[in-house]
Amino acid sequence: MKNKPSRKSRRENYDDFDESPDDLTVTPYMSGAEFCKKFASDGKKKSKSSSDSREVFDASGDADSDLWNKGSEGFKSRRRRSLETVKSRRRQQAREEAQEAAQEEKRKRSKRNKNVGSEPGDRGDSVGLRVVGGIFRGTKLRYAGDRRVRPMKERVREAIFNLLGESVKGKHAIDLFTGTGALCFEAISRGARSATAIEIHFPTAKTTRDNIKILDEKEPGTAQKIELITTDVYFWGRKLAAEDPEAEAKRSPLESSSQANLPKDVPWIVFCSPPYDFFVDREGETLELLQTLRDRAPKGSIFVIEADDRFDFDLLEADIPPKKRRSYPPAERGIFTV
Repeated sequence: MKNKPSRKSRRENYDDFDESPDDLTVTPYMSGAEFCKKFASDGKKKSKSSSDSREVFDASGDADSDLWNKGSEGFKSRRRRSLETVKSRRRQQAREEAQEAAQEEKRKRSKRNKNVGSEPGDRGDSVGLRVVGGIFRGTKLRYAGDRRVRPMKERVREAIFNLLGESVKGKHAIDLFTGTGALCFEAISRGARSATAIEIHFPTAKTTRDNIKILDEKEPGTAQKIELITTDVYFWGRKLAAEDPEAEAKRSPLESSSQANLPKDVPWIVFCSPPYDFFVDREGETLELLQTLRDRAPKGSIFVIEADDRFDFDLLEADIPPKKRRSYPPAERGIFTV
């Protein structure tokens, strides 16, 4: 039996190969990359044998493959593309799952918060909004579920009035963006002397009037303590800035919305809780309004500001003690005294 030449011997014989593919006995001992490099290279030396090699390779049916054109790099690039496609699909699937989880969490949060009025229900349906402290504690307030109104959650209102403590008593409350009136009602319930509520949206103002009637039925004389003004709060503030602070209060029907009706000898407690976008889209007007009120407020007046994390409280140029600066995500609240 004739001994077959060793692999090493045949490789050495292949080193002296004349680049002709006629003797294909060497090809089983070549890698695909070596075969392509040998017979399909675009080197300077091109002979008839090179064209013959292409014909022989064509016979195998792989002439158009990446192996023929690029050698092993073809396989690598195709593999990379395949992996990139798989990774892209996985990333897209992960994003979709994250979005679905966020939506599900939002639905659960909406359901949890429905009873405190933070998430409006269907229009016309009342959600559980009530006064949480004082003489009107537990009194249910009307709230039709209008999505343009954002009543403050009960636990947040309670936390704010706990910070204010006894300082509410005897003051005049001013609710700049009153909505349902929950803040000024809470102040009246806890001992505020009187209140001014300002709301531009007529249907919401009607709900506030209904809530005033509810409180008046429970404690006669409450309606006389609360003045509801249906106007734009920024116009109201500009009118305040234009008035003579030393002028006497005017009580004529044409001037019923005049800021001169506010007491000058009683400290105020001012609540500023507008739609959060106002601190961005109407930042200048909001700061101007607050500055006007600070200039006119009697000594000892308190300001309660509610915004989100987009607002820089340093713009108020007020000394807000650390204990009076609280975060109730997504809201940020600051309390300061003038």
